[in-house]
Amino acid sequence: MSKNPRRFTAPIRLIVSVEADTVARVDALMHQGRQHSHRNRAEFVRRAIERELARCHSDDFHTP
Repeated sequence: MSKNPRRFTAPIRLIVSVEADTVARVDALMHQGRQHSHRNRAEFVRRAIERELARCHSDDFHTP
């Protein structure tokens, strides 16, 4: 996983659409400030994508 998004060598902008309820839940997690120290939706989404990619590439992930 990349550690600093400002040091990407070839950044690409990704636009996603999600339900308003999903955004509200992300915002609620960010405002709690406990485990989710980032205060930025884009960083939250970037980390979620990287976690999902790591999970998909793990040995115990089975495709349907």
